[in-house]
Amino acid sequence: MKKCISLLLTLTIVIITCAIITPVSSASGADIPVIHVCGYGAVLVKDNSDGTKEQIYPLKVEDSFIEEKAKEILPVFAKAFFTQKWDKFCDVLVDTLLSVFEPIALNNNGEADNNTRADWTWNVKTLRNYMNSEGKYSPTAYKFHYDWRLDPLVIADTLHKYIEDVLTVTGAEKVALYGRCLGSNVVAAYMQKYNGENVQEVIHYASSLYGADQCSKAFTGELYLDADSIERFAYDYDLGLGEYYTELVTSLVTLMNKTYSLDITCWAVNNVVEDIYLDIFPEILINSFGTFPSYWSMVTAEDYDRAMDTVFYGSDINEYKGLVEKIENYRTVVLNNFEETSATLAEQGIEYSNIVKYGVQLLPLTDNSSQLADGTVTVKESSFGATVSDVTDVLSDDYIENANKNGTVKFISPDNQIDASTCLFPETTWFIKNLEHNYFPESMNALVSEIVNNDNFTVESDSDYPQYLVYYCESDTFTAMTKENCNTTDHWDVTFLDALSKFFKNLFEIIKQLFASM
Repeated sequence: MKKCISLLLTLTIVIITCAIITPVSSASGADIPVIHVCGYGAVLVKDNSDGTKEQIYPLKVEDSFIEEKAKEILPVFAKAFFTQKWDKFCDVLVDTLLSVFEPIALNNNGEADNNTRADWTWNVKTLRNYMNSEGKYSPTAYKFHYDWRLDPLVIADTLHKYIEDVLTVTGAEKVALYGRCLGSNVVAAYMQKYNGENVQEVIHYASSLYGADQCSKAFTGELYLDADSIERFAYDYDLGLGEYYTELVTSLVTLMNKTYSLDITCWAVNNVVEDIYLDIFPEILINSFGTFPSYWSMVTAEDYDRAMDTVFYGSDINEYKGLVEKIENYRTVVLNNFEETSATLAEQGIEYSNIVKYGVQLLPLTDNSSQLADGTVTVKESSFGATVSDVTDVLSDDYIENANKNGTVKFISPDNQIDASTCLFPETTWFIKNLEHNYFPESMNALVSEIVNNDNFTVESDSDYPQYLVYYCESDTFTAMTKENCNTTDHWDVTFLDALSKFFKNLFEIIKQLFASM
């Protein structure tokens, strides 16, 4: 039960990861300093009047709190389920979640006025000259952290100062900006606001610039359970239950899906969510994540209007004038000008690259969780416009035939799921399969170093780094994708009989263990 409630809280935060294997090179490094602009997740603290500070993020949820709230919520949920009157349940759920999330909320202007901040500072003395024995910089040495709740355009000002200090320490004339996830949005804001000053190379990585679907749908309240997506999710993620229990659960999910009982469950839940989302999401969001300009920067253009209607539902939007101005200013100044600005700066000699992950579906909480993704951001979003199939599908034969005719077939992945010719940087966008959004392996440093060290480095420059790669977690290595090694999602294909066999096999093993322990 604790794990169930913890999962509920975690998912709500989301209201808010053949060819020759390329080894990790310990001597790899960049010729110029690389500023690694991190994504969200820096520790947040509150400064107390007595000079002490207390951590407010990562959120601390004690077991006793979970137990207490479980005892309070479950009876209310049971009564609401049988009576289909959800008012009391909504009130209890909102009160519970707000008690967890409110400490990290910003004010009505989207600013931190409650003595909260990121627990990270720097000065020139602490910025050591991170060089290895070959005189190269590690791509992750100069990590830039920040208060990830704030307006990316405000964060850009702090980034500018950080870049100046790095240049002072290193004596370099230029830096490379390497922005991952939300850091990509900050990099785009910096390039727009400072016109690429002191920047030689920009690398976007698992970018949320065009939106992060999980965040975006949470802001619209459009949560939706899909049975097939739930089954794939069960096989994708480590449930932390141990081998026998995990296989028991996954096989049970498959059996439920094959017999349509999971569809019925999802249908019932989706109907309830549709009825009550306005009783839950607006109040939670306007008192927590909805006050973060940074999270608004991850709302897709498609979802933006509905997100505004949902988050500010029941509120006087005039009271949030400062927040709304920041939200709209970012979209007008940064997002709407991104393609034009990057093209202009590229003409001035700044090189742009993009690294995209995929092979892990979105969490099964949205109606488009079958889209090709890295678990958090869809490939279409993070690649800035690639043409893609669904996770269990491929591009049509007609599509590939047309690509042969127009000369763009070289941009189609060996698994026939992606056409990179339609993305913003087709010659400098790499796609890595079997890599989850929140996992940032050390082996990525070698690719980043190659991009930074070589002028006009493209997907055709080095046979070790073609446009499409497959990642192997066990060895922390990449390999060029081929027709033979691209099927990394075969674990989703479990038949009814296989699931039935695994279910009873693991059930007997668990029973045997229980008797052996007596």
